[in-house]
Amino acid sequence: MKKSLALLALASLFIGTTSCRKKDEPKPVVPVLPNTIDASADAATIKNAQAVLTVPANSIVYISPKKGLNILGATMDKSDSTKFTVGPSGLLGINGNVEMLTIQSDDATEISLSKPSSQLKRLRILSKSSNASAAKTTIDLSGATELEGLLVAGYTMDLLDLTKQTKLRYLALGGFNWKAKDFVEMTKFLGSPAQMDTRIEEVKLPANNVIEYIAGRTPFQSGKFDIDNLPKLKKFFWQTPAFPNLTFAKSQDLEVLFATAPWVKLNADLGNKPKLRDISFQNASLSKLAVSNATAANLLKDSSAPAEVVELDNIDPAQAVSYIKRTAGTTTKSITLKNMNLTEDQILDLISGLGATNGTLKVKADLLTTAVNAALTAKHWTGAAL
Repeated sequence: MKKSLALLALASLFIGTTSCRKKDEPKPVVPVLPNTIDASADAATIKNAQAVLTVPANSIVYISPKKGLNILGATMDKSDSTKFTVGPSGLLGINGNVEMLTIQSDDATEISLSKPSSQLKRLRILSKSSNASAAKTTIDLSGATELEGLLVAGYTMDLLDLTKQTKLRYLALGGFNWKAKDFVEMTKFLGSPAQMDTRIEEVKLPANNVIEYIAGRTPFQSGKFDIDNLPKLKKFFWQTPAFPNLTFAKSQDLEVLFATAPWVKLNADLGNKPKLRDISFQNASLSKLAVSNATAANLLKDSSAPAEVVELDNIDPAQAVSYIKRTAGTTTKSITLKNMNLTEDQILDLISGLGATNGTLKVKADLLTTAVNAALTAKHWTGAAL
């Protein structure tokens, strides 16, 4: 009897263990199949796709990834599964649930993602060459509401409306090699395209946007891209900016600011930026550089752009002296240094880099020593006590 009970208990244990193992087994992975095509799809079917391109008939469009998509209205190249030739309707449709989608076309006049794409997190829309052959392109992203990263480059556009992209964290407008500038976050999430000519007249952002990383190469004019409404911004890299005010009024989390070869003189009145650790202005001239409470040891190490007016408040004294000495030349006319433990020797070192611009140096009264005043006079500058 005891032996029978023992066997029954052992059998129960075995069955229970087996049952648990079955419950814990991972669900079978459904394989993602290679992209398929429906070259004969009619216009109505194509227009109902999640993404729709309007291009001249027989145009070439490149699409990736290579799996998980159904391409309508085009044939696939036999040797390159990312290359598609659009049929006589001039319409190409894309359906599929993928996390990242790349579309490359030189000829597209319209690119529309107006249907819901719940899994799409990263979208790259680029011309294949350095600039599109289409005179102008419209892009509709009203259905891509889950996007976290967007790259648009190579096109001429009147408007890019991003008001529906409330989850967007990475935004790249235009292309240049920001990987070489150590923009790691953007490179990992959206890649780093070659330099691409991009003309976007205006970008509309969500009022409460959460954009953290921005890169660009498009000459926005004043008021056409609201960089003062970027409350979550951490890093900003831009080539050839044309908006004169780089002020970032709401960007208290800004860590890195890089701008090179602007079309205009820049006003970098940055105000209070406690997390800012790197300001790099290259091949540029500034009407003003002002920043407060940015105490990083290498804050201005890579800035080579002179400023007519320099106002530095509570930054590393060595950074202030080094930046002004190497850039001031005949450009800088006004310098204000506040809340810094500067020495007489540092002030004299700074003055050695000044040009004869009849400028004014504003510092604490006890720094305007006889030696400092004499050095200022020799440079045709005046000292003023704060």
